[in-house]
Amino acid sequence: MNWKIISAIFIALTIIFAGAFIGVYYVDSSAIAKEKKQSEVNDANELATEHWNQIAIENQSLIMQQYASNATLNWVGGPLNGVYHGTSAINTTWGKFFTAWQAVWFYASTGTTSNPIVTIHGNTATVTANFTQFVVQNTTGFFYINTTYTLVYYNMDHSSSYNVNYEIINETFKITGSGKLSSLE
Repeated sequence: MNWKIISAIFIALTIIFAGAFIGVYYVDSSAIAKEKKQSEVNDANELATEHWNQIAIENQSLIMQQYASNATLNWVGGPLNGVYHGTSAINTTWGKFFTAWQAVWFYASTGTTSNPIVTIHGNTATVTANFTQFVVQNTTGFFYINTTYTLVYYNMDHSSSYNVNYEIINETFKITGSGKLSSLE
């Protein structure tokens, strides 16, 4: 047998198998990356819903566990209007909010408003809700607070694994409307 032909066949087969391996690796890597991103979207969406529910049950200690130590809360509108930096200032602000109300309920529109929207960029996840409503009660009655809401999370676990350790680094509670409810139906 001619060693040149055998060598050429061996080289050709090596190139074919290497190409196939690279193709399979690329397809698998792409699928894994897509699955990881969807997992991150789901995690961020779940954390945002938990955050709003914790506001509704007025559980300040659970709320505060979601924040990074250098987080910022932007409260736009109402008597708490301001920018609050760090967990101490944020904790004080939530305390004032809960002191003002005997009860809080949370609602989010999921119908026509595509609510919430989650975007992932690197280690950052942004959850934007273009309509959330809190119904609150004090001694004078029931009130509604309509908001647009943005939560920016940072993944504190920088590994490339599926581990996600999101903490809030920026939050915007923007009041878009409020008033007294005349009746509850």
